[in-house]
Amino acid sequence: MENKTETTNNENKPNWRLVQEKAYYKTARNGQQVRETKNIELAVGWQKANENGTNYISWSDSVIPVLPDVDGRIVTRAFEITYDN
Repeated sequence: MENKTETTNNENKPNWRLVQEKAYYKTARNGQQVRETKNIELAVGWQKANENGTNYISWSDSVIPVLPDVDGRIVTRAFEITYDN
């Protein structure tokens, strides 16, 4: 796994990001618990191609652990990053 960041690799900005959808319970004003979700970014990635021409994503090292949410689930999704100016 390659360890690159946007600051050390300016000519090749990451074009994928890996996020985890985390569910948690928030206490409402009436005291009831309401289930909410939020996305936590785990890593960024660069699309590469191997010698055979097969595309893959090289993810950066992440310092955020992948832990289950309050429902005991682990939901991760990858999204393509576009740099539209």
